[in-house]
Amino acid sequence: MSKVFFYFGLAILTSAVGTYTGFTYLAEIFIANPISMYALFALELIIIFTSRLWAEKRPLNYLLFAAFAFITGVTIVPLLALFLVEFGSEIIIKALLATTFMFTATAMFGWTTKKSLSGLSGFLWAGLLGMIVVSVIGIFVPWGNTFEIVFAGIGVVLFSAYTMYDIQRIKMLPGMSPMEAALNLYLDIFNLFIFILRLMGAVSRD
Repeated sequence: MSKVFFYFGLAILTSAVGTYTGFTYLAEIFIANPISMYALFALELIIIFTSRLWAEKRPLNYLLFAAFAFITGVTIVPLLALFLVEFGSEIIIKALLATTFMFTATAMFGWTTKKSLSGLSGFLWAGLLGMIVVSVIGIFVPWGNTFEIVFAGIGVVLFSAYTMYDIQRIKMLPGMSPMEAALNLYLDIFNLFIFILRLMGAVSRD
């Protein structure tokens, strides 16, 4: 567990560096060449979907793990910039605090509960695929603010459940790769933050 949380903390820190770099040096590039952002998204997907192939291969695993966290920090910059312009920094601070509280609470529940959460696996995968499909549709068919509240709310519930599930898996499977486990937790908290931020923004607009 110490290794898992070391890698998890490293990912959070690297992501913060990526966000700072994106705001400071890359924002103008993204505005001038939007396709560069999509290229980074594609690189993110390639790294995450091949994680089982490189998670145990040193030093490649350290390089790709850090690269993924850095890129996710960079790619969240446009969303943060949008909320900064519309609502100011206060909403981002509130979302960070809410994410910290929600992640800690659900992680503690997943660690301490005696009830097996393995049965959530199918629900979580189905929910994740559904969210991805709806997100893709939303690119071509924009939805209203009420639907955004519902969608973001479902996202918060989904990734809270993922946090409980992943924490219990780490506890029950001590032989699990620490880096892969940390990557799962990082994805949980990263997506939880995004959906909490979107939910707060949608509620503020309503």
